[in-house]
Amino acid sequence: METNRQTVILFRTKNTNYTYDTLNDYLFDSEAGNILEAVEFDGFTKFPLLATEIIDEADWYLYEEGYIDENDYYTGRVTPEEIEVLQKVLDLIAKYHNNGNILINGRTVHIPIAIRQEDIDYFNETKKLSERLREWLREVRKSSQKPLVAE
Repeated sequence: METNRQTVILFRTKNTNYTYDTLNDYLFDSEAGNILEAVEFDGFTKFPLLATEIIDEADWYLYEEGYIDENDYYTGRVTPEEIEVLQKVLDLIAKYHNNGNILINGRTVHIPIAIRQEDIDYFNETKKLSERLREWLREVRKSSQKPLVAE
């Protein structure tokens, strides 16, 4: 996973925050009867991060977008002590956040499906998704392409 602005679809069991990168990962770790949901995110950040990386990224972004005329604005102004404090905060986030991911601008694509024992058995035998799950995944992808509607 990377930090970017692409849409990412993750998978989770209903009523939990634990997410899986792929439907295959979920099936490998699943139980029959679980209700599966697809979760769409417009961006996410993988932890742990280094404070120096954040400062470099901020410098690059501001310079590339034309907000500042120098490409090391923060690098020259942030003290080692401030970097140390920021790193402690980042380490705490990484330590206590589920699965090492901070999810940003997320929304759920509400197309739940119950996992059947046959789905799990088929996957374990063939390492492929069942036709039922492939059809569900197509529906999820189609639904995720629709624009957001104001609630």
